[in-house]
Amino acid sequence: YTMDRWSDLCAAVESLLVQTVPPLEIAVVVDHNPELLARARIELSSVRVIASAGARGLSGGRNTGVAATTGDVIAFLDDDAVADPAWIQCLTEPFRDPQVVAVGGRVEPRWDAPRPVWLPPEFDWVVGCTYSGHREDAGEIRNVIGANMSLRRSAITVVGGFVEGIGRSATRPEGCEETEWCIRARQEIPGALVWYAPDARVGHRV
Repeated sequence: YTMDRWSDLCAAVESLLVQTVPPLEIAVVVDHNPELLARARIELSSVRVIASAGARGLSGGRNTGVAATTGDVIAFLDDDAVADPAWIQCLTEPFRDPQVVAVGGRVEPRWDAPRPVWLPPEFDWVVGCTYSGHREDAGEIRNVIGANMSLRRSAITVVGGFVEGIGRSATRPEGCEETEWCIRARQEIPGALVWYAPDARVGHRV
């Protein structure tokens, strides 16, 4: 959504181009920024660049990405996050279980400056990262963290996409639309599982 994060966006895309399991397709959704859209279409020629067709913010962008792609599993990576080379491999493995509707991985903070001494790891969720107290081993969780998550397309077809109006935008720092989606999926799909895959790691810039 902003030109200020251009180098982050390039790093995110580059991390997807060197995966041990190549992605079927890569879509970069630009959130209502014509200048960024034009530059991305020229300089990120190895991926598909799409203008968000939804409301401004994460929910609209994610729903646009879902509609524009074809894979049975849709993985989401923030524009300021970098995926480990085995990210796709580790993130998609749990979908072998047909009850799994969403898989999230570990989100590790990449601090621009030394970590603040006053911020305990228990509060890393505030900066969009996996926090102390989160489950550490693979297994069922209530919801994924949006910077590093994947959803089964058939589940999206059943329960719908992300609710617009509660997600983060450039001027509104709320979030949790992925939390709401996971709760809704577990309510509407009998036996649905939301899974944590700790080996599916991304570094998230803070």
